[in-house]
Amino acid sequence: MSSKPMNVDNELRGVFFDMAHSPFVILDKNLIFVDMNKAATTTLNIDKCDFIGKSLLDAFPHLKGTERLKTYQKVIETGESISLDEVSFYTETKTFKFIIRAFKIGDGLGITTLDVSSLMSSIEQLKATQNSLEAVNENLKSKNQELEEFSYVAAHDLRAPLTNMQSLFTMLESSNTITEEAKPIFDKLKYVGKLMCDKLKALNSVIALKSNLGAKKEKINFKEIVEKIKAIHSEKIIESRTIIKEDFSAYPTIDYNPVQFESILHNLISNAIKYKHARRKPLISISTKIEEDKPVLIIKDNGLGFDTGNDPNKIFRLFKRMHTHVEGLGVGLYIIYTIIKNNGGDIIVESEINKGTQFKIYF
Repeated sequence: MSSKPMNVDNELRGVFFDMAHSPFVILDKNLIFVDMNKAATTTLNIDKCDFIGKSLLDAFPHLKGTERLKTYQKVIETGESISLDEVSFYTETKTFKFIIRAFKIGDGLGITTLDVSSLMSSIEQLKATQNSLEAVNENLKSKNQELEEFSYVAAHDLRAPLTNMQSLFTMLESSNTITEEAKPIFDKLKYVGKLMCDKLKALNSVIALKSNLGAKKEKINFKEIVEKIKAIHSEKIIESRTIIKEDFSAYPTIDYNPVQFESILHNLISNAIKYKHARRKPLISISTKIEEDKPVLIIKDNGLGFDTGNDPNKIFRLFKRMHTHVEGLGVGLYIIYTIIKNNGGDIIVESEINKGTQFKIYF
């Protein structure tokens, strides 16, 4: 029994053409519609017989003289396929957005499409949301700037009357008109006035720091900065007989803003001296190392230490003090924390009462 030979290639092509999810049309070399698949008719809600045998320009007269029409003709002439993005197709009820692939098929033109209407709508919504967020962000920046300026002016303007008040306290004290009974109250008033002045001064420092957090970086030598700070605190170092050990061999330099970096080391070294243990010489170790390919600065002392509890980071809060027997405001570590975090780094503190404290700064 003989069987008819089957053209497998043609049958497979026909199956893929009819079963494809995306609209697919075929035109001859004169851009006359030859065929279109089921996805084209269902997606666009059109009748196949209204297009077959009709020219592209009869169906879509708005294409006359357009670059898209010239592109289709060029594909037929050269055989080079092209892709077109965001091509619009309008029906009575809906507007479609397609990505089009046009290629030569036989002597004519094949056009396959991908409906990206939902995707484009989502992109438009995302753009609108992004624009809205950018507007909100700009508004927040403006408000933050206003708040910073207000805080600075308020702190600055309040310092003048407080400074005058302190001068009046000094004049009153030197006049010898304060009675023995009033002296304790006078001393408390004087102390509170000084405390207010110091806190306002500290707030001005914090505001000034925050307005310069984006300052330019440059290559900094660890040893040079430490030597500068040792010179500034030379009197206290000699008086307390502080020993400072240094080892920057693992990482001698870093790119950082010099003023900010100096502030970090200045606060940590001065605190290590200030909160020294009464029964031993202060020993401060400053070194660098590499951890997970990142530079780390370690500053360790043998001072009073403190109880970290469940929240070691509490020490970095503004006006937070772990020891009150020496003068201080609890601003230095807050400034350090702010600088390091703003530069994308991290700082970890480990401490134990009467044994000392270690700070690890990850750059």
